[in-house]
Amino acid sequence: MNAHASTLDTDKLRKFKALMEGGKTLGERQAAKRKAETLATRAGLTLWQAMSKLDAPVGIVRTASPSFADIFGAMEDEEERKNPGHKARQAKERAEKEAKRRARCDALAAQYGSLEAVFEDTEIEAALREALAHLEDPANRIWGYEDYRANEPTPAMWEAIRAAVHVPTTLPELLALHRAQEALGTDRYTVDDHWTPGHWSEAWRGALEHLLDTLADPTAEGVAARIDWMLDLAKRDFSRGAERDEVVLAALKADFAILSVSVQTGQPQPQTETQRRAAVLDLLRQHFELTDREIARRTGVSPTTVGKQRRKMERSHA
Repeated sequence: MNAHASTLDTDKLRKFKALMEGGKTLGERQAAKRKAETLATRAGLTLWQAMSKLDAPVGIVRTASPSFADIFGAMEDEEERKNPGHKARQAKERAEKEAKRRARCDALAAQYGSLEAVFEDTEIEAALREALAHLEDPANRIWGYEDYRANEPTPAMWEAIRAAVHVPTTLPELLALHRAQEALGTDRYTVDDHWTPGHWSEAWRGALEHLLDTLADPTAEGVAARIDWMLDLAKRDFSRGAERDEVVLAALKADFAILSVSVQTGQPQPQTETQRRAAVLDLLRQHFELTDREIARRTGVSPTTVGKQRRKMERSHA
């Protein structure tokens, strides 16, 4: 028996389990799963070991404190007294929800070839699983990789990811990939509400979201895609935090400012990374006196990138 198992907060775990199973969106269910994993890890357990304790027979050890099930049951009884038929309606809703789920499972079996095929790695997942394997860290049981804590991958992870799969350089393509992964996750949760994404899949999701937040794409399509990304975030039932909201808003504002200049001057802005780098070099050759910030504003790159190009140009002419 695990020496730390007694520290498991089963009441909190039941709440997270309820959200994992009944959350309105994939993001809400995934957030609940992460919180449940953290709770289990602190108790020295895997998620499934912790979940199995919720299925243990009640009554072996009783305390004076009511359990979550007791409290929930009392609330249901009280609601039934206030609104006769409440429990029957709830049971009917659950039955209808399950019927819809089963019908959706039948459709998924037809779409993928079988329900088992829903869980097979995509080409991207298979490539990332192999590429990131050497960075696995058994001690990081929540996120799986050395020094990784979700959101932006580490430099070593970025190197492995870019070597294994195509990483888009435009926001519309990034958004399409992210939505496809979210849809696949929803399909998998529909079939098995205890499904857990692989660490490699979560790393890819974190990479896509970081780029959707920060990648410069000062085009009409890019600005529209970032607004769509923000709308996707607004539909989630949980907040990523004010800091990340500020990052994506700053990126949108910067792209819009550059796009506005291009509309006013009639000069198209560079769209790809290679084009932006070339645009930086052109401006440095023609207007070396411009500040790094001004060149960055005109070309859609960071002032740091401009500074590096400026120093390279100075060294080449030294």
